[in-house]
Amino acid sequence: MKRYTVLSGAAMLALSLAGCGAKGGSVWSVLLLIPAILLLLLALLQTKSYFDYCKRQREKGRREPKGMQPITWLLYGLAAVLLILSMVVNQPAKAPEAEALPPETTEQTADTAPTSHAGWLTFSADRELTASQYFVYDPEKGFVNASGETGEKVYPASITKLFTAYVAGQCLRKDMLVTVGDALDMVYPGSSVAELQRGDSLTVSQLIEAMMLPSGNDAAYVLAVEAGRAMGGENLSVADAVNTFVTEMNRQAKALGMLNTHFANPDGIHQADHYSSFDDLALLGALSVQDPVLLEYTGMANDRVNLQSGSVTWKNTNALIDPQSPYYCPHAIGLKTGQTPSAGSCLLSAFTYEGRTLIIGVFGCPEAEDRFADTLQLFNETIGY
Repeated sequence: MKRYTVLSGAAMLALSLAGCGAKGGSVWSVLLLIPAILLLLLALLQTKSYFDYCKRQREKGRREPKGMQPITWLLYGLAAVLLILSMVVNQPAKAPEAEALPPETTEQTADTAPTSHAGWLTFSADRELTASQYFVYDPEKGFVNASGETGEKVYPASITKLFTAYVAGQCLRKDMLVTVGDALDMVYPGSSVAELQRGDSLTVSQLIEAMMLPSGNDAAYVLAVEAGRAMGGENLSVADAVNTFVTEMNRQAKALGMLNTHFANPDGIHQADHYSSFDDLALLGALSVQDPVLLEYTGMANDRVNLQSGSVTWKNTNALIDPQSPYYCPHAIGLKTGQTPSAGSCLLSAFTYEGRTLIIGVFGCPEAEDRFADTLQLFNETIGY
């Protein structure tokens, strides 16, 4: 018994010391080894005391105890547990496997990837447009490209706001102050807004900006109500004022030659009887680039505005005119994005290049970014890039 106990204690002490001195030992390993060694030393002291006691008993002719006290075995056990734990945590971490490389392919994906050319993205001829409908229009030469008949129906979504701004500008002075009120009740829940609050006072120009940059439906209804009451009387209800304004939108559209267009609201929320055509939207685009206020705001990337309800930042939804966007093009000067489930992601844009103006429309794109890529591709093809 004596020999077995001493040997086991000595072996455990040697293993502990060896583990503590091993190179690359982790901090947790050392922290576990220190109490393990202390417990082992205590157990060895208890063992020595037991053997000394047994020796004295034999010398006196007395009976020796049957075994060491349980506390001694407990100390050995705890020391063993800590030693095992220290060896476990000291195992080197398994090196991560190298990331598997994709199998070789004969597809030349780089050929269809966009590249930067002369400061904006260009695409290879292999890229397919995502838009279900599109056109390219030159105000001096007419249509130079289109996906179908120029009179075919298309849903304009928030591109509508260009005409809302145009008609409101015919009825109201641009510097006229308008106070936001119950017109907010007309805004479709969850639609895009400029964060206007009741009691805010903005000029007509600021409300146009609020429509053009963040595509604020709240600004569209505030303008529609104000212009509707200017035409039909101050006592008109909000709903009647909006109807009066929309009626004027349709009257002016026909007067301008937009014969395949019918408006049902001032913000572009989808309704079956709210539609336009390539012909009419091309005309609207050409009309917009001749309006200094519309051209200023549709070409503005962002603006910080102080309202009575607080300061807000309006960011243009058109990535083509944002210098921080990967879709930025220095030749883009506007105009307006749109998006509804029925219209998809759409964009009516305007470019100037070497003295030439181009109006490009894309409709029915599956993703918001697709409308910018499609537009740039059509622009590049038209100017020969």
